[in-house]
Amino acid sequence: MLAKRLARLVRDTDAQLWFDLEMRGYPDKFHAAQLGDCAGYAKGAGRLTDDGQYYFASLPKLEADLAAQKARLDAAVPKATGSSAVDFSAANATKKLYEMQLSKHGSLKGTYIAAAAQFASFKSAIHNYATDTLISIQFGDVAESIFDQLRFEVDSFVRRRAPAAAAKLLAIAERMAEGNPESLAEAMTSCRRLLLTLADSLFPPSQTEWLSANGKPRKVGVDQYKNRLIAFIEKSITSEGTKVLLANDLEHLCARLDIVYEKTSKGVHADVTLDEARLTIIQAYIFMGELARVAKGEAAA
Repeated sequence: MLAKRLARLVRDTDAQLWFDLEMRGYPDKFHAAQLGDCAGYAKGAGRLTDDGQYYFASLPKLEADLAAQKARLDAAVPKATGSSAVDFSAANATKKLYEMQLSKHGSLKGTYIAAAAQFASFKSAIHNYATDTLISIQFGDVAESIFDQLRFEVDSFVRRRAPAAAAKLLAIAERMAEGNPESLAEAMTSCRRLLLTLADSLFPPSQTEWLSANGKPRKVGVDQYKNRLIAFIEKSITSEGTKVLLANDLEHLCARLDIVYEKTSKGVHADVTLDEARLTIIQAYIFMGELARVAKGEAAA
């Protein structure tokens, strides 16, 4: 019941269904897929098998059966006779009776141990869920703290170096809140404009080509925002490894944004999922954090 309350607090509907079945018992027609992400816990405990088999009994019934088996086991403890047998036949009969009691007790003990192990395994799956949920919450708190610090640095960077980008951030947030495919595509297009605005501020367009670190000339005109951001990175950082890393991150980010931009520019519907848009924008935000770090180092120098 405590685990079920935990599942409600974290809004885990899969776990709520799983704990409800553990309390009430499993129906005749049931598929592991109904438990979603929690099916792994049930399979790990032995409640479900890979071939679709499962135990029907609820945890309360298993616990009651276990208590009943324990009572039978205690009642079946062999009792040795207190008097000596008067003859060989009586002694042999007493021995056989005692051996029968030992055998019955051993059988009941084996059944009880198996049932106790099964019950403990089913309970441990619930404990494992609670533990994993706690770790997930703690990790989420750490990640939130880290991202809050990143957000502070990015916001300060935008205010100082590219105040026009703030409007793009607001536009992205508004489009993401709407959630439909068209709005998500517009959010990613606004993300591209955001990078363009940053490039205008950090490395203004020029008709003169930029000579990159590998000696290759790059165009840094109005439309070559990616080249201009790379030029800013190259002129601000001395570490070759960091330059390559940031250039690769930018290349991957721009490739995703340019695909959506080209489709929308041609009037073609861009299929963008919420997860794809969210991850792309988070990637863009993290890259802005890298630019903020680069700009901070440039200012210190």
